[in-house]
Amino acid sequence: IGVASAQGVHVGEVELRGPPTGLTARVTMQLAAHAGRGDILASRLVADLAAGSGLHFNDAGRIALDELDEPLALVQATSEQHLEPACRPKAKAAEPAALTARESEVVNLIADGKSNAAIAAELGLSEHTVKRHVANILLKLDLPSRAAAAAFSARHAGPHGP
Repeated sequence: IGVASAQGVHVGEVELRGPPTGLTARVTMQLAAHAGRGDILASRLVADLAAGSGLHFNDAGRIALDELDEPLALVQATSEQHLEPACRPKAKAAEPAALTARESEVVNLIADGKSNAAIAAELGLSEHTVKRHVANILLKLDLPSRAAAAAFSARHAGPHGP
C-alpha cells in the first residue's frame, strides 16, 4: 500500500540552529497543511526560481497567511508527463537502442542534471527542440519524468560512461 503525503515548498531564510524555524519554515508548514493528499503545494516564488528546470507548476490560487501582509500566490507541482499522453504506448521493455544518437546525447545531459536551456546551449539547439527531444525520449522509453530518464541513463551506462 502506497503512502501519500502532502508537502509544502517555499523559499527564504531558515534558522539553522536546531529544528528549522523562522518565517520561511512557518509558511512552508502552513502550505503543507493546506496541500491535499499526494499534492506538492509551493509558493509562486519556487516556480519562478525553478524556471528551466523541467518542473511543471499549475496555478493554485492565493492563500492569506497571518504572518504575511498580502495573500501568497500558490502553485501545485506536477510531474512532467509526455505532451500527448493519449499517444503513449503500452508498457514495453525500454531498450537503449530505441533512442537516436541525438536523443542519447540529450538523455545523458539530463542525467548530468542539466536544464533544457543548458542542454540547448551545449548542443547548439533551441530550447523548443530540446523540449521535443525530451518528450520523445519519455515517450519512446515509457518514462514519466526527467528523473526517470536520468535513472535510465545511469542504468544503461557502459563501463566508460553512457
